[in-house]
Amino acid sequence: MADRWRHLSGSWIDDLDSALEELVGDDEFLIHVGTDSKNRGAHTDFVTVVAILRPGFGARVLYRKQRCQRMGALAQRLIQEAQMSIETALMLSERVPQDIVLHIDANPDERHKSSRYARSLAGMGLGNGFEVRLKPDAWCASSVADHVVNRRHQRVA
Repeated sequence: MADRWRHLSGSWIDDLDSALEELVGDDEFLIHVGTDSKNRGAHTDFVTVVAILRPGFGARVLYRKQRCQRMGALAQRLIQEAQMSIETALMLSERVPQDIVLHIDANPDERHKSSRYARSLAGMGLGNGFEVRLKPDAWCASSVADHVVNRRHQRVA
C-alpha cells in the first residue's frame, strides 16, 4: 500500500512535515481524520483524509489512497477504515501538538447495517486516545473521504 499524500487538487506532497508546518503555522487549528472505502472490481480502494480547519479561514485537505484485495464483508472494511484513520492520527499526533478528532464511518442508528459495529469502532479510537465522531457527525469520513474515494474531486478538463 502506498503512503504518498496529495492535496485535494491532486498535486503530490513531497514532504509531509513541511506541508503540515505550512498549513498549520502558528495559528489556531483543528485536525480531523477520516477514511472511506469503495469496492471496485477485484480491489477495494481506501481514502484517508486529513482536514485541517482554521476557524475563520476555512480548511485544507490532504489525502492518500490505498488499494488492497477486495473486501466483501462490511465489518472487515469498517475495521480497516478505522485502523487506517487511527494509524494516520497517531502519525500526526507525533508531528503536531493539537488534539485530533477521529471520524468513523459507522452509524449508531439501528436502521443502518453499520450500527452493529459502531460501538466497537468508536472504542478503537477512544482506546488510542482520540475524540471520536460517528455518523451523522463524522463528516470527514462520510463526506470528504467519500467525495475523494468516489472521484468527485477530479476536475473535468
